[in-house]
Amino acid sequence: MVTSCFAARYRQVSEQVADFARSYGRAPDDVAILLAVKTQSAEAIREAVRSGARLLGHNRVQELQATGRDLQEAGLTAELHLIGPLQSNKVNHTLRWASAIQTLDRESIVTRVAASLERLGADSAVARLGRESLDVMIQVNTSREASKHGCAPEEALDLAHHVSQYPNLALRGLMTIGPLTDSVKDIRAAYATLARLREEIATSGLPGAERCVELSMGMSADLEPAIAEGATIVRVGRAVFGERPSP
Repeated sequence: MVTSCFAARYRQVSEQVADFARSYGRAPDDVAILLAVKTQSAEAIREAVRSGARLLGHNRVQELQATGRDLQEAGLTAELHLIGPLQSNKVNHTLRWASAIQTLDRESIVTRVAASLERLGADSAVARLGRESLDVMIQVNTSREASKHGCAPEEALDLAHHVSQYPNLALRGLMTIGPLTDSVKDIRAAYATLARLREEIATSGLPGAERCVELSMGMSADLEPAIAEGATIVRVGRAVFGERPSP
């Protein structure tokens, strides 16, 4: 079932993203698709990579580890991003497999990640990729919903300053989860806030701030408003895999 329908769904979503980009005066290549693979089977994830997916996002560290090992054994290559909250006791496990963390939201976890990356040395994913630094993003709670993770918008610049103190961390952009609403106006406002914050950080003069170019925002249900407001990475799961299987 996965093999027969996945490629077609992935192609359809890719075309939809490209069409949205063009309709807002952007090049289709400006927007990358990250597949959110939470609870998906190893078979489904392998098929995704074989069908052209190059960015995979996991919400859970245990599943990220399992995917990393499985792809390695299968001889397949993909960038693994953590897109769920990171607990301090899971940092080492994450760094062994993740090529990027999109969910840094407080100074203590930034410090922990930088220190753990230093200790792991050659055992980290970024070292195996031949990179000197880990790509990270700051998660911002642009809708200020109590149920969502992320720093407050007014805390983002200070957190970026904290990240900039660590040469083994490269701040590549900001990430947010859109508000739980049917109001396109409210969704676009939340994404516009993230775009404004990214610009503020990129022009702040902080070390490495010019590399803060990514806006990871938008999922299957709100691709268009995210792309309209400048998303460079959209996180798509249901539109490609269908409804998630039960954990």
